[in-house]
Amino acid sequence: MRHHRHSVKFGRQRSHYKATLKSIVSALIISKSVSTTKTKAKEVSRLADKLITLGKEKTVANQRRAYSILGDRKLVGMLFNEIAPLFKDRKGGYTRVMLTKNRHGDNAQLAILEFVEKPKPPEPKKKAEKKPAVKADDIAIEKNEKVSEPEIKKEEHKKEEHKKEAPQPKKHEKPIGRPGFFKKFFGRKGD
Repeated sequence: MRHHRHSVKFGRQRSHYKATLKSIVSALIISKSVSTTKTKAKEVSRLADKLITLGKEKTVANQRRAYSILGDRKLVGMLFNEIAPLFKDRKGGYTRVMLTKNRHGDNAQLAILEFVEKPKPPEPKKKAEKKPAVKADDIAIEKNEKVSEPEIKKEEHKKEEHKKEAPQPKKHEKPIGRPGFFKKFFGRKGD
């Protein structure tokens, strides 16, 4: 008897069949949606649901089982940290297969395989507004103190010295280091 014997193999050897499923599941985890044929989408859907079930319980054993299928630590991390937490209240049916058009070359039925719930994109960070520079006499006014003019001149003098110390780029300076391929054989201009 052939109870629970699944026979869709896409006309491939076992290793090629496993590699096909692994690559499509990896693409699904990365991009959250994949376009493929209907039969491949249904097969990958079964495997993706099993992986999400593993990801819902974050144990070392489950992470190793997921790694044995995916073969990449980054994908396992994405599965356990980003995708599986979205489905913590759901008991099953983590993916959906939506049929689209037929392929032009061989008339195969195409489908889009995607997760039922997708993570929200991160909000762009707002740039912090720069505060205007506070001068010594402004601080003194806030504290109700008097600032002598020599102290203000010292601060301005320090700023001017700092500006003078910046090195200026030199013109007509030869590059330091090894000469490139053509320069090695044909020489440099001006030598």
